Amino acid sequence: MRFISILIIFFSLTISAQDKSDDSFPFELDGFTEVAIFSTGLALSTSFFLKPYSDLTPEQISGLDAGSINSFDRISTRQSNHNADIAGDVVVYSLAAVPLGLLGIRNVNKDLKSAMTLMVMYAESALLANSLARVLKISFRRKRPFVYNDSFTLKDQMSSDNQLSMPSGHTANAFNSAVFMSTVFTLTFPDSKWVPVVWSLSMSAAATVGILRIFSGEHYPTDVIVGALLGTVTGLAIPFVHWKKKKSVVLIPVAGDGFAGVSASGQF
Repeated sequence: MRFISILIIFFSLTISAQDKSDDSFPFELDGFTEVAIFSTGLALSTSFFLKPYSDLTPEQISGLDAGSINSFDRISTRQSNHNADIAGDVVVYSLAAVPLGLLGIRNVNKDLKSAMTLMVMYAESALLANSLARVLKISFRRKRPFVYNDSFTLKDQMSSDNQLSMPSGHTANAFNSAVFMSTVFTLTFPDSKWVPVVWSLSMSAAATVGILRIFSGEHYPTDVIVGALLGTVTGLAIPFVHWKKKKSVVLIPVAGDGFAGVSASGQF
């Protein structure tokens, strides 16, 4: 809990130290874009209604061989730290609330439109991160490390999510929150001296979640890596899709000896 308190206090101090050079919020909503994103997210989220309860029998679990797991991931089959499991929950849920601290900065709370823009953007990124993670989990149906670990009780090994290991949803959420927060802060205050600090602290917190998921015996390192990549993509994509900075593409006809085509150059 002390770690979470320090995290929240630090972000509060960081936000309060924002540059005063520009009071505009550089993001905007677009009706078509929001409908497309939410429709996609809601369509993917139907996977949450699919509850793949364990179809592994006690005999099958007792016959599983950790040696069949690749050497890189095998370390997870020897982990069973319950405290790491709890700590991972605390950190990821606390980190999920941190981006809402952006509501405390002048550029966002100056009007309802800016505040709503931030909340809609964050909701979209969280929806996509969770929905995509769930779809992948059900698609891969990868057995969690703890089903190979005799230090877990049979009841724990037969839990309904024991084949939803890939990717790590906790890690996806953690990186989505961290990258979303850092990207929004960077694009809002591009000249701020606090940008590298925000990135380093938020990404360290997100990485901590991934490490805790490994040591808890809930996920393999590759689960965590894929979850981190997924959360990073959603955390980056949503802010850039809503960024007010206009993107321009210039098409230039080109021709040479025996060929003709179009050259494209863009400014983003």
